[in-house]
Amino acid sequence: MNGKLLGLGITLAVMVFLALGSVFTVNERQLALVVQFGNPKRIIMEPGIQLKVPFIEQVTYLDKRIRSLDVRPQEVLASDQKRIVVDSFARYRIVRPLETFKAAQNELGAERLLEKIMESTVRQVLANEGMPQIVSGERGALMKKISEITNVQAASIGIEVIDVRLKRVDLPAQNSKAIFDRMETERKREAAEIRAKGEEQVLIITATADREVATLTANANKTAQITKGQADAKAVKIFANAYNQDKEFFEFYRTMEAYKIALGKSDTQLVLSPDSEFFKMLMNGGNNK
Repeated sequence: MNGKLLGLGITLAVMVFLALGSVFTVNERQLALVVQFGNPKRIIMEPGIQLKVPFIEQVTYLDKRIRSLDVRPQEVLASDQKRIVVDSFARYRIVRPLETFKAAQNELGAERLLEKIMESTVRQVLANEGMPQIVSGERGALMKKISEITNVQAASIGIEVIDVRLKRVDLPAQNSKAIFDRMETERKREAAEIRAKGEEQVLIITATADREVATLTANANKTAQITKGQADAKAVKIFANAYNQDKEFFEFYRTMEAYKIALGKSDTQLVLSPDSEFFKMLMNGGNNK
């Protein structure tokens, strides 16, 4: 009796084990590939509870969501022989799991294959472009071209590439300092040229201003001398006319001017003989005759 119960328990346990081994679940984020002895038998795209032959069939799960692949930075030689470091990434999803399984067995292997395709495509596309085009506004067109080529090649492993982006395009580290030093030297040279031109302009402007000042001063002195000469000539003429009209008055006037100049200061001392011609207007009541 005990032996029968034990056998029945073992049989039930085996049946439960086999039942559990024949049931598997696919969630909404996955797709499944049922494999028998390494050969794919069927693909399950919809979520739910599924059945398989226990111990004979195995289930490989693949993520059907959009995934991101961060490609390791690589050095690329542009068409103008400039070396650049490109950091890129792609967004993709598995659309044909059978091709993915045959090519890579699992998601990790599929990502490695896609990364190799990306690296090759990036080198292929950027090798035909110069450095200015790669770092300028044409980068959008280059990314689109890389995405299209990558998508065609990735179809062989059951992957659809949705988008490709170039995150960073830089010069290699060993070249950055040399290029920076060259740019700094170039800027210093340009600054020195600008300063030299500025100093040259200063000298030209200063010389021009000095020449104009000298010319203006000379013209002004010339005009002043001419004016003074004309004034002196006019004054002489006036005095001559006045002298001819009344010689005695003119003589008197000139004598008074001489007195004013000689005796105008209170501390002036003048020692002359009484019969000096200088006092002729003071002697005899102002009569010089």
